[in-house]
Amino acid sequence: MPVRAPRTQQQRRDETRRALLDAAVESLIEVGFARTTPLEVQRRADVSRGALLHHFPSKAELLVAAVDHLAEMRAKELKVLSSQLPAGKPRERTEAVLDLLWQCFSGTFFQVAMELRTAARTDDELRPVLIVAEKQLRERIFAQVRSLFGTPLADTPGLERALDLTLQLMIGAAMSSVLHSEDRRLDLLIEDWKALFPAVLAHAATTTVKPKPVRKR
Repeated sequence: MPVRAPRTQQQRRDETRRALLDAAVESLIEVGFARTTPLEVQRRADVSRGALLHHFPSKAELLVAAVDHLAEMRAKELKVLSSQLPAGKPRERTEAVLDLLWQCFSGTFFQVAMELRTAARTDDELRPVLIVAEKQLRERIFAQVRSLFGTPLADTPGLERALDLTLQLMIGAAMSSVLHSEDRRLDLLIEDWKALFPAVLAHAATTTVKPKPVRKR
């Protein structure tokens, strides 16, 4: 039986960080933001206090990193699923990509993100950290969706505005689903949006103001 090489210090650090992020996500889902304390995460991850503070000096940094951790896992899933997207059929491919995007708002990722958004309203430490993280997350979502759409749709003027509208619709629909068991109604709304998306994109393309080129002096 081959002898396994001992783990490097960096590998041990990475494993500890991953354990902390997994524990934070698990706690947020099970007991919510208020009861997800650094001590609770440390206990679930089974690491020392020093190890926790080394990776995440504050609760805000830990929980925002947990959302980013979930987003990365979701991005990897989408990359795998992208191989199943229809090729050579722009309309069908667009609708399939919007279906994949909607899945992001109907699972663990959205539940955790919503917990932090609600808490950030009154948490002065969490709010600025989450604002920066959500801006970066939005940019990553847009970049990945553009990649999934492919050319020429990815280069269409107004795509960013159309995607912004899409995200706002999906966020609102997903929030409704938290309290109301109306999956069928929401699925129909998403189907309506998929049908409307080409018209929304066309309108955005005609009304998007292109930045003026900077003149060299």
